[in-house]
Amino acid sequence: MKGLIEQEQIIQTNKNYSESILSLARLSDSIFAFAMALMVIAFDLPEDAKGMTDSDINVFLFSQLKPLGTYAITFVLVATYWISHSRQLKYLKRTDENHLWISVGYLMVLFLVPLSNDLVITFPDNLLVKVWFSLNIAVIGFVSWLSWSYATSDRKLVDSDLDDETIRSIKIKALIEPICALISIGVAYLNQELWDYFWVVLFFAYSPLEKYLNKSDDLLR
Repeated sequence: MKGLIEQEQIIQTNKNYSESILSLARLSDSIFAFAMALMVIAFDLPEDAKGMTDSDINVFLFSQLKPLGTYAITFVLVATYWISHSRQLKYLKRTDENHLWISVGYLMVLFLVPLSNDLVITFPDNLLVKVWFSLNIAVIGFVSWLSWSYATSDRKLVDSDLDDETIRSIKIKALIEPICALISIGVAYLNQELWDYFWVVLFFAYSPLEKYLNKSDDLLR
């Protein structure tokens, strides 16, 4: 009888763990989707839009190319973090209060991205704004790394047989964006125009960089 009660308690505990992870996943997806949607608000039509000539409209459209590029880069960065976050959640088998608070902190910093994106579009030549944007992106990545490190420490929130290679690989991938974001701060101090191109280069170099770091990790082992 005692064994049956203990078994039922274990089943109920596992069910609660699964429900907590599902709730976290739903909340995360909602925040990511909302943050992505809010970034579009940075685009404003001219106040005298109805009285604009075709020439004025053409000039306005061309003036929006740079803000559109900033929006695209920010959108891709957020999407990359969403993929990384989903990858981590896939391996979680349970959660606890500490991990939930780390996740809340992660989502809080993530929700600042629309503001950072709006600032860069509104003040494209301000150094402090670009530093703010880079720090925002960096903090998101470091909190993501912290979350995964906590979850996999002593395998407390993942399967006990989860291999070391997977744990290390996800840790490496979680650090790519934040490290590059910190590098971009130095680039902005040297040349603000290069800061814009830095993120474009990172977009195309992300996959090769990810493979290179994983390969380097394999060699070190």
